[in-house]
Amino acid sequence: MTEKVSDAFDGKLLESLTRFELAVRTLTSSGVRGERRSRRKGSSAEYADHRQYVYGDDLRRLDWHALARLDTMLIRLYAAEETLPLEIIIDTSASMDFGEPSKYVTAARVGCCLTQIALLHATPALWRIANEKLLEPVRLSGRNDIGRVLRVLDEVIPDGKSTLGEALRRSAMAGPRRKSLVVLTDGYDRDEIRPALRACRAAGSEVYLVIMLAPEETDPSIRGEFTFVDAENGGEATLSLDRPTLKRYMEMLAGFRADWSDFARSSGVALIELSSAQEIGPELFRALATGGLIG
Repeated sequence: MTEKVSDAFDGKLLESLTRFELAVRTLTSSGVRGERRSRRKGSSAEYADHRQYVYGDDLRRLDWHALARLDTMLIRLYAAEETLPLEIIIDTSASMDFGEPSKYVTAARVGCCLTQIALLHATPALWRIANEKLLEPVRLSGRNDIGRVLRVLDEVIPDGKSTLGEALRRSAMAGPRRKSLVVLTDGYDRDEIRPALRACRAAGSEVYLVIMLAPEETDPSIRGEFTFVDAENGGEATLSLDRPTLKRYMEMLAGFRADWSDFARSSGVALIELSSAQEIGPELFRALATGGLIG
């Protein structure tokens, strides 16, 4: 039975996500990380709003009057603080329907983890689903909204050609200009994606590019004669996978990775590579923290 995106999201996982927060950092044009954006409103006297207390919050910001009146722990927010909204764009082209679980399923789960972390800290989130069938963006703001996007993602079938470039261009033109943008893809459609990623950076987005590859792509162990079918255009090719061929393939893979790494450094994009076989748990969270997405 094909796995659904929502299968991983039980109470235990949702509880584990309360330990994290988004750790957005500014990026220079060279891709070097700058200072972490402070989530604290600081000493600004201009009160703006409340949000629910989350374990680890600074108790000095607790609204004790609200606690006494409402028996609810609320954190004061001030107008001096800037909270960047989160936007997720996921590639649903046919090449993402590969691996077990598929690249699409694991990528969607990663995006939903980040979304839930954002919502727990009162950060609004928006999903754009890059699909040949035009799907409306999914806007989320409440702590319990994650189910809405899970239902949509469970219904998506990765198919057809990539429309990721178009989704990125829509993001670059849409407000707010300053946002944390996470792009989930296998990175195959490089020529189409790269100008759009630069446009998003130029528009003011902090861009995190998550390249999702299946183990069969990064460590192939098969031998023999095979007929390969391009998942997006239906083209066929017969190939003998012997040792020299696999060696050339691994060289191409190394070039693919180096090419994306060079692009990320030159464009101010944060790059993270993940495996579709990666379970949603401590190892993944460490990778996301190392990549600067969560803290």
